[in-house]
Amino acid sequence: MTDASSQLEAKPSIYAIAIKYGLLTGLLYIVFATVNYLSESYGNFFVALLVSVVISVLGIVLALKEYKKQNGGYMTYGQGLGLGIMVSIIAGILSGLFSMLYIQFIDPSVPEKLVDATMEQMAAFGVDDSMLDDQRDEIMASFTPIKQLTSAISNAFFSGLILSLIIAAVMKNNRPEFE
Repeated sequence: MTDASSQLEAKPSIYAIAIKYGLLTGLLYIVFATVNYLSESYGNFFVALLVSVVISVLGIVLALKEYKKQNGGYMTYGQGLGLGIMVSIIAGILSGLFSMLYIQFIDPSVPEKLVDATMEQMAAFGVDDSMLDDQRDEIMASFTPIKQLTSAISNAFFSGLILSLIIAAVMKNNRPEFE
């Protein structure tokens, strides 16, 4: 076998890696969401955001490392960006479906509990009562199954885009042109 044919055979599948790490990341989100739902710790938004970002970064970094490993240590910025976004979207779909099913079939009181925690946070920042009532109605209206899923996917896309822009820039390693 020549070097060219072995390189063609060894070409990593960006889609297989995206699915693998998207599912892994989504499962980590599900574990985290389940712990939050069962412990009813809805009010600590900063911790939830921090843990979500750590899970996202972990999933994207592991996916990009595997891609580079399978590609002889090389990965362009575009490959890293695309892979990171795919991982994020797959994880977002999985976690969004889980949350939607959990709220619809296991604990329909979750939206009310989340809204109550949000209202407490807003009241602590001095938001007046009439605005709180408007916000409550608006937030509760967003808890339809379709809105939950589309919100999870769009949030996953945009957060994945931002994180992937940074992570891919740090992890990229272009193949030399004259190798």
